[in-house]
Amino acid sequence: MRLEELLLRRRTTAAIAAGACVSVSLLAWLGYVAVRQWQQSVATLAARQAEEASALFLSSLTRDMRAVQRSVLLSPAIDRFTLRPPYEAIDVVAGAFARYRYPESFFLWRSDSVASSGLFLNRRERRPAWAHAAAGPNRFPLTVDTDASLTRRLLDRIDVDAAQARRFSVFAMTIDGTAYQVVARLFYDDNLRQQLDTVFAFTVNLEWVRQHYFSSLLSDAASTGAAHDNVWLVIRDDRERVVTPGAYSARNTIPVVRRVFPVTFFDPLLIAADPPADLPRESWIVEAKARDDSSVVAAIGAGDRMLMLQALAAVMLVAGFALTLRASRASLRLVDLQSEFVSSVTHEFKTPIATIQAAGETLASGRMDGDGTRREYATYIVQESRRLTRLVDNLLAFSRLQDTGEMLHVEEPVALADLVAGTLQRFALHISDRRFDVTVNIPPDLPPVRGDASAIGLLLDNLVDNVIRHSRAIHRLRVAAAPVHGGRVIVEVTDSGGGIAEDELRAVTRKFYRGRNAGQGGTGLGLAIASRIAAQHGGELTIRSERGVGTTVSVSFAISATAAVPSELLASKTG
Repeated sequence: MRLEELLLRRRTTAAIAAGACVSVSLLAWLGYVAVRQWQQSVATLAARQAEEASALFLSSLTRDMRAVQRSVLLSPAIDRFTLRPPYEAIDVVAGAFARYRYPESFFLWRSDSVASSGLFLNRRERRPAWAHAAAGPNRFPLTVDTDASLTRRLLDRIDVDAAQARRFSVFAMTIDGTAYQVVARLFYDDNLRQQLDTVFAFTVNLEWVRQHYFSSLLSDAASTGAAHDNVWLVIRDDRERVVTPGAYSARNTIPVVRRVFPVTFFDPLLIAADPPADLPRESWIVEAKARDDSSVVAAIGAGDRMLMLQALAAVMLVAGFALTLRASRASLRLVDLQSEFVSSVTHEFKTPIATIQAAGETLASGRMDGDGTRREYATYIVQESRRLTRLVDNLLAFSRLQDTGEMLHVEEPVALADLVAGTLQRFALHISDRRFDVTVNIPPDLPPVRGDASAIGLLLDNLVDNVIRHSRAIHRLRVAAAPVHGGRVIVEVTDSGGGIAEDELRAVTRKFYRGRNAGQGGTGLGLAIASRIAAQHGGELTIRSERGVGTTVSVSFAISATAAVPSELLASKTG
């Protein structure tokens, strides 16, 4: 079997198409898996960067939040002796204010003074709201204030921890409606911690911390390189509310790294064994995520675009292969049709030529007697020569359509009745031999149509030839014409043949196409040429067919502008 014949088989084409689709799908899947694994690796790298950034920032945050308790309250320069008088403590507090943002006040109390003499060392630029007295002149960047009521409240709470001989007293307190955290170091005048001697404490305004402290710490971390530039850092409180300004983007798919930390400005080990009941243990969250403009996110985005391009390339490859296969099949089919056409044309030419040759030889031999017999043979010669002429006209028309796409030479008023009569006259011998029942229904006053008489005649010849060629048991030919609204005339040619299959109705007007039930003979050009002639006359060739009943071919033509249409004709129909 030839390769061309193999490719024309539907099963072969389907197998090739399926194999190509499977191959392309496999390649696309492998590419998808590779890109997704690469994206996953990049996402893992981004998550690791976020973990490093959050760990680095949390370490810096924890160290800063515990620094005042460790480096100031536990400073080697501070003991119960250096705190009286508090000049050395003032130097230490001024340094603490300069280094750390969150202490709002330091509290100093000695047992050799009355309770009201407790001192509050406050920031000069951020004095607490409860420090109502005006700040006096001072060479330090702090103010020294007293508040007997607040001192009493602090001491009452501190005495609870002093009764348990604690070294530190840690608790929460509300002052003038503002929540504070208080961290105090307790000094005793005996080794058994029986008598409280001195208190050195600092207070933290938790509302100010929420609004300013964490944001400034994040800014410092970014400016000093304590966090990655391509990582977002966000702090949320225990209710998941964002505390720091700004938030990370939810557009990229990089996972968010979350780390929990306690909001305590002291070492949690101080209260690990016996936590105070009046100290809320809030745990806030540090979230870290790669930025949209980071290289890893850009790499993931590039991967997504690569997948889209890969999918598009796969679709285009499959589409291109399908189009190529279809074009190849169409080309092979055209070659096959052309081969059949050449064979059919050769056969069609040989038949009338052989008939003419045989009739001519018989006439030339002089073996016939009588004028009637000679007239009959001469009629055969004329009929077959007309048939041969019609074949030549079809080939010339087809050639003209291929070269220029046009068949019309002139446009003039054309009488359809005369053209129909001429066509039936040219097929008279075939109609007589096959005993066709011919019916012509054309009104005598049918207006002429506008067109090319030779082209319309060729159209009618092809339609009648099809009727004669494809009729089977019942030989019936009907030609009808009538005007319709819109200034047009409808011509119908009807047979009683085997009919055309419904799936072939649109295909029979294509060149070289011959139906499954067409039988022997024919070039596959008749209806194609007729359809093109109808289109060039501004009309349309339509086909109605019923299997086992017959086929009707209708063609419309424009009425000539010089013709008048009687109103009674418009009401008539082609029956």
